[in-house]
Amino acid sequence: MRITAFIILLFVSLTSFAHRGNFLAINNVEITETEKSYIYSFAVENINSVEVRDIKIEFVVNSKSVFQKYYPLLKAEHNFFNEQFEVPKKWINAKVDLVQIEITEIFGKKDDWGGWDGPTFKQVNTAFSEFIADAPWRMSKTDESGNTRGIPIHMFLHDADEVIGTSPQIDYINIKVKNVSDNSFASPLTYNSMNAADFDALFSCQAVADAGMNVRGFNYGDFSTSTSYTLDFDIDTDWSGGNFLEVDENFYYFTFTIPPSDLVGLSDVVDIEVTCSYDNLLPLPWGDDVIRLRVFRSDEDIPTQSNFYRGDTHLHSMFTQNEAEVGLPLCGTKEVGQLIGLDWITTTDHTSDFDNYGGGNITTNWDRIKAEAAAYNAADPSLIYIPGQEVAVGNSNSELVHMLAYPSYTSVSTFPFMGDGNGDLTATSKTVDIVADQLASFGGFSYAAHPFATESKLPTVPVVGGIWNLGYAGFTINGLTFPETGGNIIANDENLDSDILYVQNGVLMGNGKLIKDGIKGSQIWNVRNTLSTAGDANDPWDVLYVSDPFTQFDTASYSFHIKKFRQGQEITNYINQLGLQLKNGDSTYQNWKMYISAGADAHGSFNYSNTNDFASLGTINNNAVGKLSTLAYSENGMGTNGENVLKALYFGNTTLSDGPILTIGISDDGENTSNEVLMGEDAVVNVLSLDDYYFNYNYTTSAEFGEVTKITMIVGTETGETRKNIPLTSVTGDNLESYSLTDILDLVLGTGNTPQDAYFYVRAEMQTFIDYTGQELIRRTDFDFFHSFTNPIWIKLSDVTSAITDAELVGIIPVIGPNPFNDSFTLYLSNPEQEEVKVEMYNDIGQLIFQEVSVITDAGIEYSAKELGLSIGMYTMKVFVGEESRAIRVVKD
Repeated sequence: MRITAFIILLFVSLTSFAHRGNFLAINNVEITETEKSYIYSFAVENINSVEVRDIKIEFVVNSKSVFQKYYPLLKAEHNFFNEQFEVPKKWINAKVDLVQIEITEIFGKKDDWGGWDGPTFKQVNTAFSEFIADAPWRMSKTDESGNTRGIPIHMFLHDADEVIGTSPQIDYINIKVKNVSDNSFASPLTYNSMNAADFDALFSCQAVADAGMNVRGFNYGDFSTSTSYTLDFDIDTDWSGGNFLEVDENFYYFTFTIPPSDLVGLSDVVDIEVTCSYDNLLPLPWGDDVIRLRVFRSDEDIPTQSNFYRGDTHLHSMFTQNEAEVGLPLCGTKEVGQLIGLDWITTTDHTSDFDNYGGGNITTNWDRIKAEAAAYNAADPSLIYIPGQEVAVGNSNSELVHMLAYPSYTSVSTFPFMGDGNGDLTATSKTVDIVADQLASFGGFSYAAHPFATESKLPTVPVVGGIWNLGYAGFTINGLTFPETGGNIIANDENLDSDILYVQNGVLMGNGKLIKDGIKGSQIWNVRNTLSTAGDANDPWDVLYVSDPFTQFDTASYSFHIKKFRQGQEITNYINQLGLQLKNGDSTYQNWKMYISAGADAHGSFNYSNTNDFASLGTINNNAVGKLSTLAYSENGMGTNGENVLKALYFGNTTLSDGPILTIGISDDGENTSNEVLMGEDAVVNVLSLDDYYFNYNYTTSAEFGEVTKITMIVGTETGETRKNIPLTSVTGDNLESYSLTDILDLVLGTGNTPQDAYFYVRAEMQTFIDYTGQELIRRTDFDFFHSFTNPIWIKLSDVTSAITDAELVGIIPVIGPNPFNDSFTLYLSNPEQEEVKVEMYNDIGQLIFQEVSVITDAGIEYSAKELGLSIGMYTMKVFVGEESRAIRVVKD
């Protein structure tokens, strides 16, 4: 069998993930690839050259034992022996899965006797206990009164109950800060001279004892202040005289805020080091956990626009707990989200995890999330939690995909649990169709999670992962490349039914609907991974400038966030173009519009994370809470529990952003100061009143996110899209601009090319750029691009002759038909009071050529081109009734 090199990591790199035992060690791990398997070769070292009996070594994938090897005797003279595990490719995703080779038994006794771990990652669940310290990636430096804000550090210990033979014994936690330009930290922050009330006020998000969730409650008596440590834990003691806090519950957490007094003299970019030291001596001494963070503080708030609320549609909290992943508590996430600049967050924890904690009671755990969200909303409505779910569902190929399910905007609290608790290590009975139908039955809705991009396929191991299937041969099929973006298409198997459309066997079902009930859109912008490293998972910024820091992510890679977005956008655009074809062929067609959304898909991560859509082995990236946002429009606030945000998501009244904001709208009343037609909506425009329609766009950026480099207007028709960059009047700040609707369409499509009597859509995109030259060590890159993408507005220019309806003959709205005309046209006007009507006609240079005053009835009044002396060309007719007037464009053929 042919064997080719797959990955050969330097021994130094591999052994850096080894944890040596007292007797044995795993060394020299090397990975090779055959056509059907991966081979993990390694050496077992007899450290002390003594006889060791009854040894078990296990190959572990995502904390689940896959293979075991048993050795009855290792003689003293055998210092090394070589071994290997051969793993079928279908069992493992080598780019994603946490792989460990663990010595689990010696002398027949179970313990952590040493082993080798594949690269461990921040906010990815590891075997046994894990300590996490986290801080916001960006924040406003001052509050509303201009006072310097403190920096919150969230401390989170989980899975402490899974340590074999002992429990974590926290000796102390030290916090250090420094300027970003410094190469070393000063002494730990200490608070022995601070009065008790002020010191206690530095703590928040304190864990509340909860036997059901196996949470250890936070208690001020667990620790004391000292001259040496930030927090000196001393509530428990052992035989050796050590003082510590022993935690044997699943969770223990709190937030400590570095006070502003400790930030005096520091720059806007602050480096933080958190050390959690343990007192554990047996069976092996525990090493310290050292986590380093970089916080960017800004003098400006994150960009905002009136009546738009910034949120994260895809975020995981501590209620995501499985063999591979973990999130952070809602209270800590809320504190950080507010500082980042978020207004709302949807809690989209995996339904497959709801039986993994809290005694395994799904209903109790779901009720707990809803109750927590409602309580936090009531206590502080400045950031709203909306209880959602990332539902594990089967696709048309019986593979697992994810679905972001949201409650009805009319009844948030009654949202039922949509999953079955399965889908992580066992198959789920839920399918896309089942959940979509259930959502539609009570007014809930969903967005397909990271649905179409090449790199968004869920892993084969530990789940039988797949991808959403378009299932329609009108778009380029699997095995070919995306026409615009490039990259292999894996989301359009024409031989399988569609997961998102009412298509079976490649044919529309003929039920008068395109997109399945219960599905409103696709979350195609997922995980902002612009920086990456394979270095220290607890210090990717390399704040001491000694190791392997973040570097610019390969922007040509199809796992780069914009590449994934563009691939998803190609399929979403196709769905909308297909919707145009169907709607224009049958005005009663429903479910013909697909919206888009953005969400970080962060697993609690506040500062950086590796929980992206399956990046390369061992990489950490800079994705975090709020890195990708969806801005929802509402004139009436967010609602007590996010009702108005949900309504905006349901109707697509949203725009997407990773910092700067671009929004669009249409004014239909002759005044361009407000929008009557919003993103996500559709409008029939009377061509006779085109002069009253304005296309408005509002774009906003700040120094933090750079200057605007381009704004692109896009018009989509049944056959594709046309793009045009529009002139910029400013590249900074907040700008509201208006075009007449005719002008913007002519600008993009060319004069006379706008579709008539057929729906099309208009959407817009914006890009900003920031130059980090001179800040490369701080930013770990010398540039960045930021973006905003709007949802479309659907427009139909109405045929004049068919537009003369009873509904339009109300009030004083005049209608002319036919228009264009040859010999004559008729002016219609509802005039129940029989008021006098003044009519004026102007030529194309504004000269008055005709004027009369008369009474116009519902029957209308006919005008002859010959009598008016009209030649071929364009004219404007002004109609005056009382104090109101309307202008109508009239065309003579």
